Amino acid sequence: MIEQGDPDAPAVLLVHGYPDDSGVWDGVADELSSRFRVVRFDVRGHGGSDEPTDGYGLDLLAADIAAVARSTGEERVHLVGHDWGSVQSWRAASLHPELFATFTSISGPDLGHLADWVGRNRHAPWRVLRLLAPSWYIACFKVPKIPELLWSTPAVLRAFHASRRNAVNGLELYRANVGHAPQPRKVAVPVQQIALQHDPYVTAQHLAAAEPWAENLTRRPLFAGHWAPRTHPEHVARMIAEFAERRPSRRELVVVTGAGSGIGRATAEAFAAEGAEVVSVDVDGEAAARTAAATGGHAHQVDVTDAAAVGRLAEKIVDEHGVPDVVMANAGIAVAGPFLDTGEEDWRRVVDVNLWGVVHTLRAFAPHLVNRGEGGRLVVTSSLAGYFPTAALPAYSATKAAVLSLGQSLDIELKKTGVGVTVVCPGVVHTNITRVATFAGLDAREQERQRASMTRWYRLRSFGPEKVAREVVAAVRAGRLIVPVTAEAKLVRVLNRVAPSLVGKLGRIRVPG
Repeated sequence: MIEQGDPDAPAVLLVHGYPDDSGVWDGVADELSSRFRVVRFDVRGHGGSDEPTDGYGLDLLAADIAAVARSTGEERVHLVGHDWGSVQSWRAASLHPELFATFTSISGPDLGHLADWVGRNRHAPWRVLRLLAPSWYIACFKVPKIPELLWSTPAVLRAFHASRRNAVNGLELYRANVGHAPQPRKVAVPVQQIALQHDPYVTAQHLAAAEPWAENLTRRPLFAGHWAPRTHPEHVARMIAEFAERRPSRRELVVVTGAGSGIGRATAEAFAAEGAEVVSVDVDGEAAARTAAATGGHAHQVDVTDAAAVGRLAEKIVDEHGVPDVVMANAGIAVAGPFLDTGEEDWRRVVDVNLWGVVHTLRAFAPHLVNRGEGGRLVVTSSLAGYFPTAALPAYSATKAAVLSLGQSLDIELKKTGVGVTVVCPGVVHTNITRVATFAGLDAREQERQRASMTRWYRLRSFGPEKVAREVVAAVRAGRLIVPVTAEAKLVRVLNRVAPSLVGKLGRIRVPG
C-alpha cells in the first residue's frame, strides 16, 4: 500500500485497472496530495502484490478493497476506480457501503449492471450488439495461451505501458468474471461517473447501465481517452476532489459580448431564463449593467478591440466565476455604402470591432474551455451578409464572411476537445444597430436620414432580437454549426448552393433609404 499527502486529511482510495498497477495513478495522486490523504495499492497479481491462491472473483476483489479501506482507520474513504479497478469498486461499494463516502467510476461499468441491461434490451439485438462490439477483445482474452503469447511482445507491452506480469496475471480478471457476473445490487453510495469521450472501450451505453442501480448518480464528461488517469491527471484529480468535497454543482455560465442591447441582450435574457448565470459584457458599461440587472447576472465594461483588456477580463471571469460553458462573441457595428465611398478609417473601425473583436474574444476564452476538458460552446455572430454579397455593404459583409469562415475553421480545429462552435447568421433583425450605423461618403445630415429610413424598414420587417436569441439557445443545445436566422437568411443560404448566379443578381437590389 502506498500513501501520500496529509495524514489528517480525508482519505481517497485509488484502485487501478488492467494491465496497470498503482503507478498509473502517480500524476493523479500528486495532484490530490495537497488536499487529501491518498492511498493506493496493487491489486491481486499486479505490481508488488502476490498472485492469489483463491482466484480473481469479484467478491474476493471487493473484499480486498474493503480491507484496504478499513486499514486506513478512516470512518469512510472516497473510493476511485479506473477500468477493472472501477469494476471491482462497484462491487465493493454495493457490498460495503458503510466504508465509502463517495465513489468515482472511470471507464469500468459494473458487470451485473451490464448483464441486467442486456436482459432488458434483448428485444433489440442491434442495441445489444452496439454495446458489446467495443469489447470484442474480451473473447480473445478468454482463449487459453494465445493472449499470453501476445503479451510477450515488447512492442505491445510498451504501447500499453504494461509489464508482462501485470498483463498475464490480469487476464484472469476476464476469465474469472466475464460471463459469470454476480446479481446486480443497489449502490447507495453517491457515485460520479467520469465519462471519457474518446474512450474506444467504454461507451455511453455502458455508463447508462448503472442508472437503475445507483441511487445518487452524477455524470461528467471529460474529453480524453481510456487512460485519462495517466494522460490527464490534473483533470481527473480536479473532478475527484470536487465530487469528494461535494461542492454544489454550479449553474451554466454564459458570457455574452455586445450584451448591452439587441441580439446580445436578448440572448443573455434567453440563457438566464433557462437558469444560466450570465456575464454581460459591452463597451457601454451602463448598458451592460442594465442587462445584468434584468438577468440577475454580472456586468463588465470592455472594448473588444483591446486585446489586452479582453484577456484581463477573461482571467477575471474565470477567477471569480469559473470557466464559462458558453461564450458568445456578439459585439458588432454596421458600416454601409459602396466600396469606393468607404474610407480607410471606416474600414479599420468595422474590421477592428467585427473581426478583431471576435478574434480577441475567442483567443481570450477558448484556451480556458479547451484546458478544462469538459467541452463547451463558442458562439460567434456573423450575418446573412456573410454569404450574401451586396454592393451596399462591402465592408460589413467582408467582416461577417471572415467571421463565418473563422467559426467553421475553429470548429474543425477544436472538434476533438469537445468545444464546439456555433455561427449565427441573422438576416434583417430589428435592433438598434440601424440607429448607430455608419453610411460611408455621406454628410452628417444625410447619415441621419439614412439611419431613420433603415430603422423604419427594419421595423416593418418586425423580426425582433428575441427570436434570434431563441435560435441561438436551441443551436447551442443541439450543437449546430451554422445557424441562418430569418426566412431571407435561410433562403439565400439554399440559393448559394443551387443558384449562385441568382444570389449575385439579388445583391444588386438596393435597400430603401
